[in-house]
Amino acid sequence: MYMTQIADLSSREKLKLILELSSEISATDSIRTMLQKITDGVKRTLTADRCTVFLLDEGKKELYSWVAHGLEGVEIRLPVFEGLAGDVASTGRTVKIEDAYSDSRFNAEFDVKTGYKTKTVLCMPMKNQKGKVIGVFQVLNKEDGVFSSEDEELLTLFSGQASAILESALLYRELKKTFVSFIRTLSEAIDARDPETAGHSLRVGNYAVQIAKNLGYDKERLEVLEYAAILHDLGKIGVKEAVLTKPGKLTEEEYMHIQSHAEKTGKILEKIYFQPEYREIPAAAALHHENVDGSGYPLKKKKSEIPHMAKIIAVADVFDSLTYERYYRRPMTFERVIETIKNDSGKKLDPECVNVFLNLKVSVVLKILTQGNKREVPSQAFNQLKALTVDELSAELKEKKDFPLRKIFNKYYISGEKDED
Repeated sequence: MYMTQIADLSSREKLKLILELSSEISATDSIRTMLQKITDGVKRTLTADRCTVFLLDEGKKELYSWVAHGLEGVEIRLPVFEGLAGDVASTGRTVKIEDAYSDSRFNAEFDVKTGYKTKTVLCMPMKNQKGKVIGVFQVLNKEDGVFSSEDEELLTLFSGQASAILESALLYRELKKTFVSFIRTLSEAIDARDPETAGHSLRVGNYAVQIAKNLGYDKERLEVLEYAAILHDLGKIGVKEAVLTKPGKLTEEEYMHIQSHAEKTGKILEKIYFQPEYREIPAAAALHHENVDGSGYPLKKKKSEIPHMAKIIAVADVFDSLTYERYYRRPMTFERVIETIKNDSGKKLDPECVNVFLNLKVSVVLKILTQGNKREVPSQAFNQLKALTVDELSAELKEKKDFPLRKIFNKYYISGEKDED
């Protein structure tokens, strides 16, 4: 609908438009998209030129733009006590100006920078349920005169919608921070329990994410997978220290006790409340020692019975475990690690996940190999992989900026035989 048509609408018809817009907003998942719809609705209904939603950053005492017409992709930051928006944020009162340049509170600096000419302004605080200002809704340049009392009433409705959305977003953000902090704390608890393996959970999480990216996981599922991988050894906090840190070969009884960490991981995580989007975490973390041939533990699951995330974590876990020293053994050579993973494909490990892992870029693996290593000494695998990529490969391969792991062990590049791939 054109601006002139909207300007001629009755108040009742404008309210109808708002209700229709509310239905559109409620069907939208993205918070930023919701706010964009609201600002678009305000622009159309109030026949204004531009709208901006500012969010209050209490820590920095600033207002920053979340959605802004005419400045898409550009963040505006303003001191909370400056300009008309700052005045609204600090006083909690609506401002309606017929001539911005005649008002002492107006800061023309942004107009000077952008070449925009601000004339009329309607600026309103957005408050949470407790009446605290959380942001500011600013509307600029009424196209058919000045903003009226009716415009102010309509903006109150829109601002209420935006306030509710922003409050939900802020609450979700804080809950997310708490959740991530909780996951990281549990990871630190695992490292503290067994300093020898410090950084293992972090690296497994990173390898798992890289594998899953190449398997087409979306952002949300990557996040779930990463948390599950970080927590995959949580049950080790219930394993006897004498067994966990015993040098040399374990007895059969001790080995079974070590294996119990998988079941313990599941039992611990099942007692934690996870929001629906995170409810795959307990099974994915606890079942990473199940084998596709059914020979794993703790439940002897096989093939499709094993969660896909657990299959990914299994590959990442085996690689990292074999490349670092343990109390009971020295780390394997890099070639032996890859050989072991290849041999376990289709038996212990999922073939698809193994294939994707072997196609990870060398640069990615080298970067992850050094993460979380508190000894600050490169692992044997890191040194060997670095040597292979620098010293032992043919000139043809060296010329390539990056290449997958499997190419290192391809006979064509190492000995000159034909590449069967």
